[in-house]
Amino acid sequence: MKYLVLLLLFASGYASAHELTPTYPKLRASYLEDVLQTNLKMWNARGDVEYYKIEVTDENWNDVPFITDEKTFKLEHFERRDIEIFLPSDTTATYICTKSLLEKGSAQRSIISSKVCSKIK
Repeated sequence: MKYLVLLLLFASGYASAHELTPTYPKLRASYLEDVLQTNLKMWNARGDVEYYKIEVTDENWNDVPFITDEKTFKLEHFERRDIEIFLPSDTTATYICTKSLLEKGSAQRSIISSKVCSKIK
């Protein structure tokens, strides 16, 4: 009986998130000395979220310094974005993540935030 309830629960709703590719980005030398870079692509599959934040962390999920055009940005539903990340050559970065930001104080359509991470090779 409990399996039937779980099956109905999963079949009755759907989950959507944003996408971040590649799953395993590679760092390469930048045009700047002692700086590494990587490029990712993001796609927003969520119609209920328009703002996202980029985070870079080490293997213990501690924040790591990085540079990009915008750490927080707007991305409309079904829109794509190229993301360029710059890191110091001695970085301890392991993960590059994008996190959906929910609007506070409004009658928002969603209460679920999504976080998608790519692991640096």
